[in-house]
Amino acid sequence: MITLIQDWLQSMWQPFHALRYVSVRAVIATALAFLVAVRLGKPMIAKLRRAGVGERAALSDSDEVAKMYAAANKTGTPTMGGVFWVAAVLFATLLLADPGELMVMNAAVLLVGMGVIGFLDDFIKWKHDGGRDGLSRTAKFVPSVLLAIYVAVMLWFTAENTGRPEIAYIYVPAVKESFLDPLELGFLGFGLFVAFEAFIVLSCSHAVNVTDGLDGLAAGSALPAFAALTFALIVVDTPSLAEYWHLPTIPGAGELAVMGGAVIGATAGFLWYNASPANIFLGDSGSLPMGALLGYFALVSKQELALPLLAVVFVLEIGSSFVQIVGFKVTRRMTGRGRRLLPVAPIHHYWQRTVPEQQLVVRFWLLAAIGAALGLLTMKLR
Repeated sequence: MITLIQDWLQSMWQPFHALRYVSVRAVIATALAFLVAVRLGKPMIAKLRRAGVGERAALSDSDEVAKMYAAANKTGTPTMGGVFWVAAVLFATLLLADPGELMVMNAAVLLVGMGVIGFLDDFIKWKHDGGRDGLSRTAKFVPSVLLAIYVAVMLWFTAENTGRPEIAYIYVPAVKESFLDPLELGFLGFGLFVAFEAFIVLSCSHAVNVTDGLDGLAAGSALPAFAALTFALIVVDTPSLAEYWHLPTIPGAGELAVMGGAVIGATAGFLWYNASPANIFLGDSGSLPMGALLGYFALVSKQELALPLLAVVFVLEIGSSFVQIVGFKVTRRMTGRGRRLLPVAPIHHYWQRTVPEQQLVVRFWLLAAIGAALGLLTMKLR
Protein backbone atom coordinates (compact mmCIF):
# COMPACT_ATOMS: atom_id res chain seq x y z
CA MET A 1 0.00 0.00 0.00
CA ILE A 2 2.86 2.35 0.79
CA THR A 3 3.95 2.08 -2.85
CA LEU A 4 0.78 3.96 -3.83
CA ILE A 5 1.87 7.07 -1.88
CA GLN A 6 5.58 6.68 -2.45
CA ASP A 7 5.94 9.80 -4.59
CA TRP A 8 4.09 11.90 -2.01
CA LEU A 9 6.24 10.57 0.80
CA GLN A 10 9.37 11.32 -1.19
CA SER A 11 8.20 14.89 -1.78
CA MET A 12 7.77 15.27 1.98
CA TRP A 13 11.18 13.84 2.85
CA GLN A 14 13.84 12.80 0.32
CA PRO A 15 15.10 9.68 2.20
CA PHE A 16 11.71 8.06 1.52
CA HIS A 17 13.13 7.51 -1.97
CA ALA A 18 14.68 4.34 -0.53
CA LEU A 19 11.20 2.79 -0.39
CA ARG A 20 11.45 2.25 -4.14
CA TYR A 21 13.83 -0.63 -3.47
CA VAL A 22 12.28 -3.98 -2.64
CA SER A 23 15.26 -4.91 -0.46
CA VAL A 24 14.60 -1.87 1.76
CA ARG A 25 10.90 -2.65 2.04
CA ALA A 26 11.68 -6.32 2.72
CA VAL A 27 13.88 -5.36 5.68
CA ILE A 28 11.25 -2.95 7.01
CA ALA A 29 8.59 -5.65 6.59
CA THR A 30 10.75 -8.05 8.60
CA ALA A 31 11.05 -5.62 11.50
CA LEU A 32 7.41 -4.55 11.35
CA ALA A 33 6.02 -8.10 11.24
CA PHE A 34 8.28 -9.09 14.13
CA LEU A 35 6.99 -6.22 16.28
CA VAL A 36 3.36 -6.92 15.38
CA ALA A 37 3.73 -10.63 16.18
CA VAL A 38 5.39 -9.93 19.54
CA ARG A 39 2.77 -7.30 20.37
CA LEU A 40 -0.18 -9.54 19.49
CA GLY A 41 1.26 -12.73 20.92
CA LYS A 42 1.18 -12.02 24.65
CA PRO A 43 -2.50 -10.99 24.98
CA MET A 44 -3.60 -13.73 22.60
CA ILE A 45 -1.79 -16.41 24.61
CA ALA A 46 -3.52 -15.16 27.75
CA LYS A 47 -6.94 -15.26 26.04
CA LEU A 48 -6.35 -18.76 24.67
CA ARG A 49 -5.35 -20.00 28.12
CA ARG A 50 -8.51 -18.54 29.65
CA ALA A 51 -10.58 -20.17 26.89
CA GLY A 52 -8.95 -23.55 27.48
CA VAL A 53 -7.45 -23.87 24.00
CA GLY A 54 -4.49 -26.18 24.49
CA GLU A 55 -2.65 -29.41 23.76
CA ARG A 56 -4.15 -32.67 24.99
CA ALA A 57 -1.25 -35.10 25.37
CA ALA A 58 -3.47 -38.06 26.18
CA LEU A 59 -5.13 -37.83 22.75
CA SER A 60 -2.04 -38.75 20.73
CA ASP A 61 -2.12 -41.78 18.42
CA SER A 62 0.91 -43.16 20.28
CA ASP A 63 0.90 -43.91 24.02
CA GLU A 64 4.65 -43.33 24.02
CA VAL A 65 4.25 -39.87 22.45
CA ALA A 66 1.47 -39.05 24.92
CA LYS A 67 3.77 -39.91 27.82
CA MET A 68 6.57 -37.76 26.37
CA TYR A 69 4.21 -34.80 25.97
CA ALA A 70 2.92 -35.21 29.49
CA ALA A 71 6.44 -35.50 30.91
CA ALA A 72 7.41 -32.28 29.10
CA ASN A 73 4.42 -30.45 30.62
CA LYS A 74 2.95 -29.65 27.17
CA THR A 75 -0.60 -30.50 28.21
CA GLY A 76 -2.61 -27.29 28.18
CA THR A 77 -0.10 -25.29 26.09
CA PRO A 78 -2.27 -23.10 23.83
CA THR A 79 -2.51 -23.75 20.09
CA MET A 80 -3.93 -21.45 17.39
CA GLY A 81 -0.78 -19.31 17.49
CA GLY A 82 -1.04 -19.15 13.75
CA VAL A 83 -3.78 -16.54 14.09
CA PHE A 84 -1.39 -13.79 15.19
CA TRP A 85 1.32 -15.10 12.86
CA VAL A 86 -1.02 -14.75 9.85
CA ALA A 87 -2.16 -11.31 11.04
CA ALA A 88 1.44 -10.05 11.30
CA VAL A 89 2.39 -11.37 7.85
CA LEU A 90 -0.73 -9.97 6.22
CA PHE A 91 -0.43 -6.53 7.86
CA ALA A 92 3.22 -6.01 6.88
CA THR A 93 2.63 -7.35 3.36
CA LEU A 94 -0.39 -5.18 2.59
CA LEU A 95 1.38 -2.12 3.97
CA LEU A 96 4.74 -2.51 2.22
CA ALA A 97 4.28 -4.68 -0.90
CA ASP A 98 2.78 -3.52 -4.19
CA PRO A 99 -0.92 -4.51 -4.11
CA GLY A 100 -1.04 -4.41 -7.89
CA GLU A 101 1.36 -7.33 -8.27
CA LEU A 102 -0.67 -10.45 -9.07
CA MET A 103 1.82 -12.82 -7.48
CA VAL A 104 1.56 -10.97 -4.16
CA MET A 105 -2.23 -11.04 -4.18
CA ASN A 106 -2.10 -14.71 -5.11
CA ALA A 107 0.09 -15.35 -2.07
CA ALA A 108 -2.25 -13.32 0.16
CA VAL A 109 -5.21 -15.43 -0.99
CA LEU A 110 -3.23 -18.59 -0.24
CA LEU A 111 -2.19 -17.29 3.19
CA VAL A 112 -5.71 -16.33 4.23
CA GLY A 113 -7.37 -19.38 2.65
CA MET A 114 -5.09 -21.91 4.33
CA GLY A 115 -5.30 -19.92 7.54
CA VAL A 116 -9.10 -20.12 7.53
CA ILE A 117 -9.05 -23.88 6.89
CA GLY A 118 -6.56 -24.38 9.71
CA PHE A 119 -8.48 -22.10 12.06
CA LEU A 120 -11.74 -23.97 11.49
CA ASP A 121 -9.94 -27.24 12.21
CA ASP A 122 -8.44 -25.86 15.45
CA PHE A 123 -11.73 -24.23 16.46
CA ILE A 124 -13.74 -27.42 16.03
CA LYS A 125 -11.15 -29.37 18.04
CA TRP A 126 -11.48 -26.82 20.84
CA LYS A 127 -15.28 -26.93 20.77
CA HIS A 128 -15.08 -30.71 21.11
CA ASP A 129 -13.64 -30.21 24.59
CA GLY A 130 -10.08 -30.16 23.32
CA GLY A 131 -10.51 -33.31 21.28
CA ARG A 132 -8.50 -34.48 18.28
CA ASP A 133 -11.38 -34.49 15.81
CA GLY A 134 -11.53 -31.21 13.91
CA LEU A 135 -12.66 -30.96 10.33
CA SER A 136 -13.24 -34.26 8.59
CA ARG A 137 -10.53 -35.37 6.18
CA THR A 138 -12.77 -34.49 3.25
CA ALA A 139 -13.74 -31.08 4.65
CA LYS A 140 -10.07 -30.27 5.20
CA PHE A 141 -8.58 -31.88 2.10
CA VAL A 142 -10.98 -30.71 -0.60
CA PRO A 143 -10.74 -26.93 0.02
CA SER A 144 -6.97 -27.24 0.47
CA VAL A 145 -6.65 -28.97 -2.90
CA LEU A 146 -8.94 -26.45 -4.59
CA LEU A 147 -6.95 -23.57 -3.12
CA ALA A 148 -3.64 -25.06 -4.26
CA ILE A 149 -5.05 -25.67 -7.75
CA TYR A 150 -6.34 -22.09 -7.89
CA VAL A 151 -2.89 -20.75 -7.02
CA ALA A 152 -1.21 -22.92 -9.66
CA VAL A 153 -3.76 -21.94 -12.32
CA MET A 154 -3.24 -18.25 -11.52
CA LEU A 155 0.52 -18.67 -11.92
CA TRP A 156 -0.03 -20.31 -15.31
CA PHE A 157 -2.24 -17.49 -16.56
CA THR A 158 0.16 -14.91 -15.12
CA ALA A 159 2.91 -16.54 -17.17
CA GLU A 160 0.77 -16.63 -20.30
CA ASN A 161 -0.81 -13.18 -20.14
CA THR A 162 1.71 -10.82 -18.54
CA GLY A 163 4.76 -11.41 -20.70
CA ARG A 164 6.51 -13.48 -18.04
CA PRO A 165 6.52 -17.04 -19.46
CA GLU A 166 9.45 -17.95 -17.20
CA ILE A 167 7.01 -18.22 -14.30
CA ALA A 168 5.80 -21.49 -15.82
CA TYR A 169 9.28 -22.94 -16.41
CA ILE A 170 10.62 -25.69 -14.15
CA TYR A 171 14.35 -25.19 -13.58
CA VAL A 172 16.69 -28.10 -12.84
CA PRO A 173 19.06 -27.42 -9.91
CA ALA A 174 22.82 -27.35 -10.48
CA VAL A 175 22.47 -27.68 -14.28
CA LYS A 176 23.18 -24.55 -16.30
CA GLU A 177 20.46 -23.35 -18.69
CA SER A 178 18.39 -26.47 -18.04
CA PHE A 179 14.64 -26.13 -17.67
CA LEU A 180 11.34 -27.64 -18.72
CA ASP A 181 8.78 -25.51 -20.56
CA PRO A 182 5.22 -26.78 -20.01
CA LEU A 183 3.89 -23.93 -22.18
CA GLU A 184 5.14 -25.81 -25.25
CA LEU A 185 2.82 -28.73 -24.47
CA GLY A 186 -0.39 -26.74 -24.57
CA PHE A 187 -3.28 -28.18 -22.57
CA LEU A 188 -1.22 -31.20 -21.49
CA GLY A 189 1.48 -28.87 -20.19
CA PHE A 190 -1.17 -26.89 -18.34
CA GLY A 191 -2.44 -30.01 -16.60
CA LEU A 192 1.03 -31.24 -15.67
CA PHE A 193 2.09 -27.82 -14.42
CA VAL A 194 -1.00 -27.32 -12.26
CA ALA A 195 -0.78 -30.82 -10.80
CA PHE A 196 2.95 -30.48 -10.01
CA GLU A 197 2.76 -26.98 -8.53
CA ALA A 198 -0.37 -27.75 -6.48
CA PHE A 199 1.31 -30.90 -5.16
CA ILE A 200 4.28 -28.86 -3.92
CA VAL A 201 2.05 -26.37 -2.11
CA LEU A 202 0.00 -29.13 -0.46
CA SER A 203 3.07 -31.20 0.47
CA CYS A 204 4.82 -28.25 2.10
CA SER A 205 1.66 -27.29 3.94
CA HIS A 206 1.23 -30.76 5.39
CA ALA A 207 4.97 -31.08 6.13
CA VAL A 208 5.01 -28.02 8.38
CA ASN A 209 1.81 -29.26 10.00
CA VAL A 210 3.36 -32.57 11.12
CA THR A 211 6.54 -30.79 12.27
CA ASP A 212 4.70 -28.51 14.71
CA GLY A 213 5.17 -30.72 17.76
CA LEU A 214 8.25 -29.66 19.73
CA ASP A 215 9.11 -26.28 21.21
CA GLY A 216 10.36 -24.04 18.40
CA LEU A 217 10.84 -26.90 15.94
CA ALA A 218 8.61 -25.80 13.05
CA ALA A 219 9.22 -22.05 13.31
CA GLY A 220 12.97 -22.34 13.86
CA SER A 221 13.37 -24.81 10.99
CA ALA A 222 11.32 -22.59 8.67
CA LEU A 223 13.45 -19.46 9.15
CA PRO A 224 16.50 -20.61 7.10
CA ALA A 225 14.26 -21.90 4.31
CA PHE A 226 12.31 -18.65 4.10
CA ALA A 227 15.51 -16.61 4.21
CA ALA A 228 16.99 -18.60 1.32
CA LEU A 229 13.81 -18.37 -0.75
CA THR A 230 13.44 -14.63 -0.09
CA PHE A 231 16.99 -14.18 -1.37
CA ALA A 232 16.10 -16.26 -4.44
CA LEU A 233 13.07 -14.04 -5.09
CA ILE A 234 15.28 -10.94 -5.05
CA VAL A 235 17.70 -12.68 -7.44
CA VAL A 236 15.06 -13.47 -10.07
CA ASP A 237 13.69 -9.92 -9.79
CA THR A 238 17.11 -8.35 -10.47
CA PRO A 239 18.35 -8.84 -14.07
CA SER A 240 22.07 -8.65 -13.24
CA LEU A 241 21.76 -11.14 -10.38
CA ALA A 242 19.50 -13.46 -12.38
CA GLU A 243 22.05 -13.53 -15.19
CA TYR A 244 24.89 -14.22 -12.75
CA TRP A 245 22.99 -17.08 -11.09
CA HIS A 246 21.71 -18.39 -14.47
CA LEU A 247 18.07 -17.99 -13.46
CA PRO A 248 15.22 -16.28 -15.32
CA THR A 249 14.37 -12.65 -14.76
CA ILE A 250 10.86 -12.45 -13.33
CA PRO A 251 9.76 -8.83 -12.85
CA GLY A 252 7.54 -8.49 -9.81
CA ALA A 253 9.04 -11.38 -7.86
CA GLY A 254 10.81 -8.84 -5.67
CA GLU A 255 7.44 -7.66 -4.36
CA LEU A 256 6.94 -11.21 -3.11
CA ALA A 257 10.33 -10.89 -1.39
CA VAL A 258 8.76 -8.10 0.66
CA MET A 259 6.22 -10.66 1.81
CA GLY A 260 9.14 -13.01 2.44
CA GLY A 261 10.57 -10.42 4.81
CA ALA A 262 7.20 -10.21 6.56
CA VAL A 263 7.13 -14.01 6.93
CA ILE A 264 10.64 -14.05 8.41
CA GLY A 265 9.77 -11.30 10.88
CA ALA A 266 6.45 -12.83 11.91
CA THR A 267 8.06 -16.27 12.31
CA ALA A 268 10.79 -14.80 14.52
CA GLY A 269 8.09 -13.00 16.52
CA PHE A 270 6.17 -16.25 16.91
CA LEU A 271 9.37 -18.03 17.96
CA TRP A 272 9.68 -15.41 20.72
CA TYR A 273 6.84 -17.28 22.46
CA ASN A 274 7.27 -20.72 20.90
CA ALA A 275 10.90 -21.31 21.92
CA SER A 276 11.45 -23.65 24.85
CA PRO A 277 9.54 -23.67 27.10
CA ALA A 278 6.82 -22.99 24.54
CA ASN A 279 3.94 -20.76 25.55
CA ILE A 280 2.06 -21.51 22.32
CA PHE A 281 2.08 -23.70 19.22
CA LEU A 282 1.17 -22.82 15.64
CA GLY A 283 -1.75 -25.20 15.38
CA ASP A 284 -3.27 -25.88 11.97
CA SER A 285 -4.16 -22.19 11.72
CA GLY A 286 -0.47 -21.38 11.38
CA SER A 287 1.26 -24.51 10.13
CA LEU A 288 -0.94 -24.92 7.04
CA PRO A 289 -0.45 -21.34 5.70
CA MET A 290 3.23 -21.31 6.69
CA GLY A 291 3.91 -24.47 4.72
CA ALA A 292 1.79 -23.30 1.78
CA LEU A 293 3.79 -20.06 1.52
CA LEU A 294 7.04 -22.02 1.71
CA GLY A 295 5.96 -23.99 -1.34
CA TYR A 296 4.61 -20.93 -3.14
CA PHE A 297 7.85 -18.96 -2.70
CA ALA A 298 9.71 -21.92 -4.21
CA LEU A 299 7.36 -21.91 -7.21
CA VAL A 300 7.85 -18.22 -7.98
CA SER A 301 11.62 -18.22 -7.35
CA LYS A 302 11.92 -21.35 -9.54
CA GLN A 303 13.40 -23.46 -6.74
CA GLU A 304 10.77 -26.22 -6.76
CA LEU A 305 13.29 -28.99 -7.37
CA ALA A 306 15.73 -27.57 -4.80
CA LEU A 307 13.13 -27.79 -2.00
CA PRO A 308 14.40 -31.16 -0.69
CA LEU A 309 17.52 -29.27 0.41
CA LEU A 310 16.03 -25.86 1.13
CA ALA A 311 13.40 -27.41 3.40
CA VAL A 312 15.27 -30.56 4.41
CA VAL A 313 13.79 -30.80 7.93
CA PHE A 314 10.25 -30.69 6.62
CA VAL A 315 11.10 -33.27 3.95
CA LEU A 316 12.42 -35.62 6.64
CA GLU A 317 9.31 -35.07 8.76
CA ILE A 318 6.76 -35.63 6.02
CA GLY A 319 8.84 -38.46 4.55
CA SER A 320 8.93 -40.36 7.83
CA SER A 321 5.17 -39.97 8.27
CA PHE A 322 4.55 -41.13 4.70
CA VAL A 323 6.76 -44.19 5.12
CA GLN A 324 5.02 -45.05 8.38
CA ILE A 325 1.53 -44.81 6.89
CA VAL A 326 2.35 -46.63 3.64
CA GLY A 327 4.36 -49.31 5.42
CA PHE A 328 1.50 -50.01 7.82
CA LYS A 329 -1.08 -50.28 5.01
CA VAL A 330 1.12 -52.49 2.82
CA THR A 331 2.01 -54.92 5.60
CA ARG A 332 -1.63 -55.09 6.69
CA ARG A 333 -2.70 -55.97 3.17
CA MET A 334 0.07 -58.56 2.80
CA THR A 335 -0.07 -60.22 6.20
CA GLY A 336 -3.42 -59.16 7.63
CA ARG A 337 -1.67 -57.29 10.41
CA GLY A 338 -0.18 -53.85 9.91
CA ARG A 339 3.37 -53.23 11.12
CA ARG A 340 4.90 -49.85 11.86
CA LEU A 341 8.33 -49.45 10.27
CA LEU A 342 9.29 -46.87 12.92
CA PRO A 343 8.37 -47.08 16.62
CA VAL A 344 6.84 -43.59 16.33
CA ALA A 345 6.52 -40.96 13.61
CA PRO A 346 7.19 -38.27 12.48
CA ILE A 347 10.93 -38.56 12.89
CA HIS A 348 11.31 -35.97 15.67
CA HIS A 349 9.32 -38.23 17.99
CA TYR A 350 11.67 -41.12 17.17
CA TRP A 351 14.72 -39.16 18.34
CA GLN A 352 12.82 -37.46 21.14
CA ARG A 353 12.88 -40.77 23.01
CA THR A 354 16.66 -40.61 23.52
CA VAL A 355 17.70 -36.97 22.95
CA PRO A 356 16.71 -34.06 25.24
CA GLU A 357 14.11 -31.92 23.51
CA GLN A 358 16.02 -28.63 23.46
CA GLN A 359 19.13 -30.33 22.11
CA LEU A 360 17.10 -32.13 19.46
CA VAL A 361 15.39 -28.92 18.31
CA VAL A 362 18.68 -27.04 18.02
CA ARG A 363 20.11 -29.90 15.96
CA PHE A 364 17.14 -29.68 13.62
CA TRP A 365 17.70 -25.91 13.33
CA LEU A 366 21.33 -26.52 12.38
CA LEU A 367 20.27 -29.13 9.83
CA ALA A 368 17.75 -26.65 8.40
CA ALA A 369 20.42 -23.96 8.06
CA ILE A 370 22.86 -26.34 6.36
CA GLY A 371 20.13 -27.58 4.01
CA ALA A 372 19.17 -24.01 3.06
CA ALA A 373 22.82 -23.17 2.38
CA LEU A 374 23.22 -26.26 0.19
CA GLY A 375 20.01 -25.38 -1.62
CA LEU A 376 21.44 -21.96 -2.46
CA LEU A 377 24.64 -23.67 -3.54
CA THR A 378 22.71 -25.52 -6.25
CA MET A 379 21.86 -22.07 -7.65
CA LYS A 380 25.54 -21.10 -7.69
CA LEU A 381 26.51 -24.38 -9.33
CA ARG A 382 24.38 -23.47 -12.30
